[in-house]
Amino acid sequence: MKNIFIASIVGACIFLASCAKDKSNYDYQPKEKITVTGIESTYTKISETERLTLNPTVSSTDPNAEFEYMWGMYETNVQGSAPVLDTIAKTKNLDYLIKRPAKTWVLVYRVKNKKTGYTEYISSNVNVVTQFTRGWYVAKDDGVNSDLDLFLTPTTIIPTIEGKMENIYSAINGKKLEGKANLLTFLSAYKSTVTGALGNTRALFITTEKDVSGININTLKEIRGFNALFYQAPAVKAPGAVIMASSANYLINNGQCHSIYAMSANTGQFGVAKIKDDLNTPYFLSKYFLTHNFSDPYFFDQISSSFLMGTGTGAVMTSVSNLATTTMSANNNNKNLLFMGYKSGNTTPMGYAMFQDKTNTSLKILAQINPSKTAFNIVNDTLKTSDKIYNGTRFTLLDADENMIYFVAGNDVYSRNLTNKFEQLQFTVPAGEEVTFIRHRKYTIASDLPFNYNYVMVGTKAGANYKVRMFTKSSGNLSTSPVFTLEGKGIVRDVMYIAPSVSESSYTSTY
Repeated sequence: MKNIFIASIVGACIFLASCAKDKSNYDYQPKEKITVTGIESTYTKISETERLTLNPTVSSTDPNAEFEYMWGMYETNVQGSAPVLDTIAKTKNLDYLIKRPAKTWVLVYRVKNKKTGYTEYISSNVNVVTQFTRGWYVAKDDGVNSDLDLFLTPTTIIPTIEGKMENIYSAINGKKLEGKANLLTFLSAYKSTVTGALGNTRALFITTEKDVSGININTLKEIRGFNALFYQAPAVKAPGAVIMASSANYLINNGQCHSIYAMSANTGQFGVAKIKDDLNTPYFLSKYFLTHNFSDPYFFDQISSSFLMGTGTGAVMTSVSNLATTTMSANNNNKNLLFMGYKSGNTTPMGYAMFQDKTNTSLKILAQINPSKTAFNIVNDTLKTSDKIYNGTRFTLLDADENMIYFVAGNDVYSRNLTNKFEQLQFTVPAGEEVTFIRHRKYTIASDLPFNYNYVMVGTKAGANYKVRMFTKSSGNLSTSPVFTLEGKGIVRDVMYIAPSVSESSYTSTY
């Protein structure tokens, strides 16, 4: 298979398009035009199963044209190297069995008039999928060990009845993950050698209270388990979360911060734990964090009750100071963090946190966190014991949507308007069910409209079974009934939709 660098092709296109022969007798002839029809802008194919069969129609304004053809494909989302065009055929028509990793590729069709040298290029996107690359993933456990269920969505965001695949992680990897399931994180450019060479890999990470696994989304085979995810594996296995941020990927384990600097070559392994300061002061990070895909994350040290900022490079974390307008200190504020999540913003993410005072445990505060690089403005909302959210147990912020937070109180799901503090009952869980998970997620890709969604997901358990109800909302209020419900065995802890167009920027890393 011949490799042709895309830069060379683009250069050739520019060169050929800009050249015209000077006949000296001022015999100006119309510019040749090659027309190609029969090639669509986008194709979706299942790897190792479906063929790309195309029979284009080619014509030229030159009646004596003699054509030569070339088909090629190149990979998108390449980091650290120039994309390379692989030649797959040199015929007018194409009949090609897709044998590519699941992601978006670019198909190039080159038609050249051998007599004049004039060349036309046509390109289209090819979404390569496997049975694992489109559907709803459910992270679940039985109280002791964790697994994944997959609900396939072949035509719309609503899964088919026959497309349910239970315990798919253990079925493929021959093991379950120890501990209760925690958080799902997707990285589209995680570095691994699953193809035989180090490169970008679409990877789904599942964390539990006692383990973590990075999975190749094409095959669902484990890329690296806990020990292999580190250059030097920590003695204690207690993951909090895998986090995608602007310049680095992070892994919180046993309260310590590990990172991979993602802006340069790396092996996909996390470094040793960072130290808090130059004195190596002990710290223990909460599993909750605040970040956006375009910012470094902010953490909370439960020992000192202080915020810290993650850094992609260097061994020392960054301390956080106070802006003059803050109503709570970012350092030594004598609080326990009960929840923190992202609300809105890009390079300066704004979020909310639920605090409980360490001395006066009846004091609870819902605080708006407004970072300005390494300085915080914290706006306090001291809760009354009569507020429903005061006894809330699970929380989710509406990601860049209405200014609301949803929470669970007993068997009820409430919303709280973050502007006027108005609380409203949204959903009552049927008797015999207990809420184990609540999350707002949305996926809005114009090229993938049948699979776009914006749901508040409410997960419950009843006995040994779970349900995940998918609610739409209007002005922050949940629909009367869910659009659909996922059902399976176990206790649901997190849910994420994966598709070929899902990338690292599709979802914000947050609880």
